[in-house]
Amino acid sequence: MGWGRRYHALVKDSWFAGLLSFIGVIAGLCLWVVTIAVSRGNISGNGWSLSGNGALVVPFGLGPALVAGGWAGTILRMRGHPRWLLLGIGSGLIGLALTTASLLSIIVFGPKSRDAGAAASLFFGFVLYGWLLGSAIVAALIPAPDPDRRSPPLWSIASILLLPITLIAGCEAGTGILPR
Repeated sequence: MGWGRRYHALVKDSWFAGLLSFIGVIAGLCLWVVTIAVSRGNISGNGWSLSGNGALVVPFGLGPALVAGGWAGTILRMRGHPRWLLLGIGSGLIGLALTTASLLSIIVFGPKSRDAGAAASLFFGFVLYGWLLGSAIVAALIPAPDPDRRSPPLWSIASILLLPITLIAGCEAGTGILPR
């Protein structure tokens, strides 16, 4: 690869890291706004409520789902997979499904089976956090062109590290915009 192509790839990768960081901050702000809205709302049922601390399902459920999707997409993009964005979104949707299953298990089991509902909710929560690692492993194992490189993909690695950091920073910035 010539110097011009290497420079173009470097600029393209640094641009991607910046874009993903920006998306992380915006997503974090949105998570905080949704968390506050859910916390102040009156979403509840027989034996469960999303008011107050129940709203923490938003950042602790949707946050990992977003990170799992971002990590999978970044790894597949780094490896040159043509459908990296679609597969990254799919990974995020798996995380969303696990978050939904965790919440629905409490609702479906109801107050008469509170222990079973809590156990199922914890199970799906643990699987969600396992999916953070699992999505990265699956993305690394999916067949992809894996272009030759002369050096490590530092901007892709930076993107992987920056996504959860900027997501948390966006949530924290949200506290200044919309205090709890």
